[in-house]
Amino acid sequence: MKKMHFFSALALCAVLITGLSLSAQAQTSRFYLAGYLGLNVFAEQEFKDTATGSSGNFDFSNAESFAGALGFRLSQQVRLEGEFSYRKADISDADVSGVGTISVGDNLKTKILSANAYYDFDVPWSIQPYVGGGLGYGWHEGQVSSSLISSTSSEDSRFIWNIAAGAKFRYNPDLAFTAGYRYLDTFSDIEIGPHEIGYDSHEFRVGMEWDLPIN
Repeated sequence: MKKMHFFSALALCAVLITGLSLSAQAQTSRFYLAGYLGLNVFAEQEFKDTATGSSGNFDFSNAESFAGALGFRLSQQVRLEGEFSYRKADISDADVSGVGTISVGDNLKTKILSANAYYDFDVPWSIQPYVGGGLGYGWHEGQVSSSLISSTSSEDSRFIWNIAAGAKFRYNPDLAFTAGYRYLDTFSDIEIGPHEIGYDSHEFRVGMEWDLPIN
């Protein structure tokens, strides 16, 4: 299933960067800065403890995310962004197979550097929808402690991808407000000590784009 999601995202990025960018030659390119505030909603994440052989699901709490980006507008519709984001998700408990739910009370901090491509639809409305996708690299720092599973504090890094959709409202020629959704997923489980943990989230974001006065 993850491979299917990945190839869908890769195909979307390819379309945005190659096919849609053909219209860029007739447009004025502009740089812009963007900032985003988001809420990450996690489903239960499967884990496996390779030291004890136990497995089950971690329950992650919702987590705020903060992101900044530098964008380059290829045309009125096509734009690229380099983005850095941060989020910290608390692990409230673990559902261990054959044991039941136990309290954990630790966390997982994630930093992501990604390259994203977006397509802003050309519509006659003040609200402009967009779609996008991206590829990146994530650094994860986690802590897990419990009497029934291995206790650890370590770091790991993995490639990550995302697909996104939303809408923007252009307040004036240089400033726009955005609201959107994106799905993030790693290509493989992250490893925090002896724990192999799944990582994917639904992220709801609001943000701003400010066009720099550079033609």
